[in-house]
Amino acid sequence: LNALDNMDARLFMDGQCVANEKALIDAGTLGSKGNVQIVVPHLSESYASSADPPEQSIPVCTLKNFPYSISHTIQWGRDLFDGLFARRPKQANQYADVLS
Repeated sequence: LNALDNMDARLFMDGQCVANEKALIDAGTLGSKGNVQIVVPHLSESYASSADPPEQSIPVCTLKNFPYSISHTIQWGRDLFDGLFARRPKQANQYADVLS
């Protein structure tokens, strides 16, 4: 049973189980996605044989809770800047327009 926190470790364990002809149950999350896969050597697809398509955007839960790359930090900064200097002033102007 596997519940590892990164792709490199998952791929390593998958390779070891296939090489040693041991069954593997892999369970885990990556961003907002959950995954459970049973690997039986020579009977089923191994973990390394399939891959999800790349994310078009960074999941919000990753940005707020588990940023692990520089691109996450950059996106967090952009979101903060947009919130402080674009969305809130726009909301204030809309509110002022409603009052007048």
